[in-house]
Amino acid sequence: YRNEKLTESDSDSGKSSESSVRHKIVVMGAAKVGKSAIINQFLYNTFTPKYKRTVEEMHHGNFNVSGIHLLLDILDTSGWYEFPAMRELYIKSAGAFILVYDVNDSNTFLEVKTLRAQIYSTKGAVPIVVVGNKIDLVKTEKEVDTERTKEFVTTTWKNGFVEVSAKDDLNISQIFKELLIQAKLKYDLSPALQHRRRQSLPPPQHSNSRSSSSSHVPSATQLQHLQQVRERSDSKRNSCSLS
Repeated sequence: YRNEKLTESDSDSGKSSESSVRHKIVVMGAAKVGKSAIINQFLYNTFTPKYKRTVEEMHHGNFNVSGIHLLLDILDTSGWYEFPAMRELYIKSAGAFILVYDVNDSNTFLEVKTLRAQIYSTKGAVPIVVVGNKIDLVKTEKEVDTERTKEFVTTTWKNGFVEVSAKDDLNISQIFKELLIQAKLKYDLSPALQHRRRQSLPPPQHSNSRSSSSSHVPSATQLQHLQQVRERSDSKRNSCSLS
């Protein structure tokens, strides 16, 4: 619906009569492909070129779309995945996925294949958008060909496909539009988002030594949080009415 606009709503402006739909989205992919950059550009219109390793961070977006209160819970994950149980919890807790790769690194697309296989093994058919990031860095030719990859993802996998630049804010909103289309919510995510809120999970509990970051094991607090997220998602799944 081209004339429908998505705007972020004020936290205390919602009406009790307003329909409400909530989506838990997990963003996954290899390290350094730009998962955090995509989220930050979409929600906060910010981009930083400096890489900072993500352990786990939850973001929330509150939107008003044609009388529907749309809540997006977006979980940013680590690309290192040393701890299989954590990745399994990510997958079990969510109802939609954004799988990100670097168009200049074919190995990162192989990681997307692995992640998608695990998602389908665990969840079956769910909304998935495959995202090729960093098209702004292409100098001569992409390592991951656009047309062949798009054909494979949309025809063989039957998932959404978007190529983007988090740095240049190119096609970022299209990622989330594709997800909502798969969830039967056809909204135009074109307007800029004004009110921005961010909530981070508790920091990982490990020593301050530099070497500990390369062998991070999630804390009991993090695992408990993910389990709670999963239980909340399960309890609310039947109450959401999508059209």
